[in-house]
Amino acid sequence: MIPYAGRVRSGVVRFNDVEHELPLTLPPHAAHGTVFAQSWNVVDVTASSIELFNKLDSQWPFGGSVSQRIELQNGLVRLELCVTAGDRAMPAQVGWHPWFYKPSRTSLIFESMLQRDEHGIATTIRQRRDAINVDDCFVNPLAPLSLTVNGVDLVLSSDCSHWVVYDQPSHSTCVEPQSGAPNAINDSPFVLAPRESLTKWFTIAWTGRLIH
Repeated sequence: MIPYAGRVRSGVVRFNDVEHELPLTLPPHAAHGTVFAQSWNVVDVTASSIELFNKLDSQWPFGGSVSQRIELQNGLVRLELCVTAGDRAMPAQVGWHPWFYKPSRTSLIFESMLQRDEHGIATTIRQRRDAINVDDCFVNPLAPLSLTVNGVDLVLSSDCSHWVVYDQPSHSTCVEPQSGAPNAINDSPFVLAPRESLTKWFTIAWTGRLIH
């Protein structure tokens, strides 16, 4: 998810007192950035890794570019996302939206959850709640985040500050590391200077026999 992650309220990003409209990919909001619907250019590939690159298209009003690296290591896959500003400053956010077949067990324990408002957008109000039957944003994991899927134990790690958990479907669960909460692109933006980059990583480690 680049150059924003999660929902953006009403599909509007406000920066330097100017409003810019984004595609309403999750009406009435924008969601999950723009690059998930773009083709990527392969920069380099090996037997265990791939590097990809793309420019942010016209759906993002500030320009810039994105790159990602996916590397298979012993017992884990490591993903890295980087967004780089173009000729002018811009707000930025990165994240991932992995879907997992419905786990037989989860351990998703956080210090607190950011309460959503009536429009489904995370606020800064913190409350304690288990990450069960939710579509919400959480902060500060209190233990390694883990799931068991088809007998395989998975452990999720990231240097991102926020995690969105979506486990309401009966067939799947999403555990999404993000560099900020949904709508942080407006509420508490990370601002890139021209040509500056924001980079984050995410790993999925496993024990047990993977079923292909």
